[in-house]
Amino acid sequence: MKTLDFLKQTLPCPDNTYRPVQIVHCYYPKTAEQTKTYLDTAIENGIGGFVVNVDCVPARLEGESEECYKLRRLDGYLGEGTPETDAAWAALGQFIDACFARGLKVWIYDELAYPSGAAGNKVLKDHPEYQVKGLVCAAAVVEGGSGCIDGETGTLVSAGAYPLDENGVLLTETVYPVTEKEGKLWYDLPAGKTCLICGIYIRPIAFLTENKVPVADLMRADVVDRYIDVTHDAYRRHLGEETIAKITAFFTDEPGLPTHGCSSYFYEKNAVAAWTEEIETLLPGIRERYADLFFRTDRDYAALRRTYWQTAADLYAKNYFGRIAAWCEKYGTRMTGHLYGEETLSMQIGLNADLFGLMRYMQMPGVDRLYCVDPRDVTAEKTASSAAHLYGREFTMSENSFHLEHNWWKTPEDATSENRLNSAFYQTQLGISHCASYFPNPGQPDADRKAYQEAAARASLFCGTGVHKTDILVLIPMAAAYERFMPPDHKYWDVGPCIVAPYQDKSVQILEEAYGQVLLRLEDDRFDFDLIDDTGLLECTVSEGKICTPAESFSHLVLFDSGAYPAEVLAKVEAFLACGGTVTAVKTDLPCPALAKLAETYPDALRYCGWQEISDTVQAVPVLDVVENCPCVRVKRTETEDAVLWFVHNRGEECTVTVREAGVITVFDPADGCGTAVGSDGAFALTLPAKSARMLVKEK
Repeated sequence: MKTLDFLKQTLPCPDNTYRPVQIVHCYYPKTAEQTKTYLDTAIENGIGGFVVNVDCVPARLEGESEECYKLRRLDGYLGEGTPETDAAWAALGQFIDACFARGLKVWIYDELAYPSGAAGNKVLKDHPEYQVKGLVCAAAVVEGGSGCIDGETGTLVSAGAYPLDENGVLLTETVYPVTEKEGKLWYDLPAGKTCLICGIYIRPIAFLTENKVPVADLMRADVVDRYIDVTHDAYRRHLGEETIAKITAFFTDEPGLPTHGCSSYFYEKNAVAAWTEEIETLLPGIRERYADLFFRTDRDYAALRRTYWQTAADLYAKNYFGRIAAWCEKYGTRMTGHLYGEETLSMQIGLNADLFGLMRYMQMPGVDRLYCVDPRDVTAEKTASSAAHLYGREFTMSENSFHLEHNWWKTPEDATSENRLNSAFYQTQLGISHCASYFPNPGQPDADRKAYQEAAARASLFCGTGVHKTDILVLIPMAAAYERFMPPDHKYWDVGPCIVAPYQDKSVQILEEAYGQVLLRLEDDRFDFDLIDDTGLLECTVSEGKICTPAESFSHLVLFDSGAYPAEVLAKVEAFLACGGTVTAVKTDLPCPALAKLAETYPDALRYCGWQEISDTVQAVPVLDVVENCPCVRVKRTETEDAVLWFVHNRGEECTVTVREAGVITVFDPADGCGTAVGSDGAFALTLPAKSARMLVKEK
């Protein structure tokens, strides 16, 4: 069937593939009669399915305290062998079977309360050594003489008094001894000698889930194997492998590394960096260099940080994401969910070490969009959709809600159907195909909810038709961010969208601004692009002026003139230039000498610019030629064998734009899925209501 005929047939009444699902956790009906009424209403409202988890709600005992009751409920989560736990599994099974019988999707939420990784209390039960650990740095600047500063608990692995130069750099040639006694770090320095007293400890970290259970060490393979055994395998044992194969995905929610800003419960006063035992096996001698992670020193701290954080990222990616994804693939389902700390490079490092590197393992890469009234940042969505493009993942996911706006900086009046749909279109244009929402579940027929569900499904179906095409590849400057990142002793961002992490080191902020603004400028000027990391770039081939993945090819590379690039990455860039490719190097405050040498060799192919000029410098054309300068209008382009498709989203006020495109263009409205043919002799006017989208198709 031709693409246009397919869309005319399917858009008015989209099937369930792309309809948003509702996150309900354990709050689903527990009897067949209740379930029927519940699902009747859900189907009438266009809801595509549910995200659920098992839970055990025991009867209260006479005189039982609230604390004891909560502990018994935790013990019952994922439990078995008691009448209450057996009833909980049976209730979940009947609900899932009823959903499948009605054509509804089911996802499994892999925790009792976020962040994922504790399985309620099952992972650490009988294994307290599995608790997440970290490097904790106690430090203070002193002006010579004798005295002490507060130390930490745990194992002291590095301590010293480092002289400081006029720029605050630690001088390591002469380090004065520091001793530990009764929780204090004692020093005896020459009079007038300004030094930084530093003690670095290894110990379990006070990073708790919403149930006040310590998070497990998700960088350890044996810990994750236990997590899979008590969660995923518990669902497999109770629901059966045939049911697991019908589950759309297992949803992991905000698993993270411990640093200031993670989750709601984090009780550390000093700076913390991610750590697990295997790091010291992989990096012998690292204990003598731990100070280089937290401070600028006169050693090559940049190289040390690159190596350290990449090692941490690899362990986290392979041991948590890799193991869970492998389990999901084995049993015919997908790994999805999202990380915590997605927006800026420093947030990514502190909380997950490497966002793109983790997403490459997920069969359905996902993001968090709990703030959705007026979204602006694009980093999370473009990272997920780019990982999906690069590794051939069919779907991407967003967790979506208004509830943060209610609590922090917006009012309930902003939680309108218009804003909800605007958020869906915003993410669809950026490459997100599936929404799992916390939007209030009506529980009764609701015309607004049905309109949202169907319009969002039409938008996703349209953008999921065809193959994503773009000429521009953007290399994520994660190695440069590793060089600059220093774990802080405070939270270094506010809740919500941003491209620069407040309160971070200035050099990090400069890089974050360059990276974030490049992505925003390209989107606003309708230049589509994919992101890629160093590992992904090395997996690509280069020939005839193209960087090629198994699914796509790119003629222009954007990278950042910052810090040092690995030699093999520079070799790949040079090979691309040598075969006719073009490169834009975005300036930052730490120029890369190796890039300058490449620019001397290929002066016409490698050009420098500030982030402000990125759209004027990239050697590519916008995905849709719009005459007016309308940054509020963004476009996603896909292509089939017989048609070109454009998804046009206006996130601003009503406007009319002139589209330079000749031929017969069919314009679909997501509100009803109906199309209207427009004849164009080279340009036509397209009216876009406020916070709306239109879907354009031109047959080849």
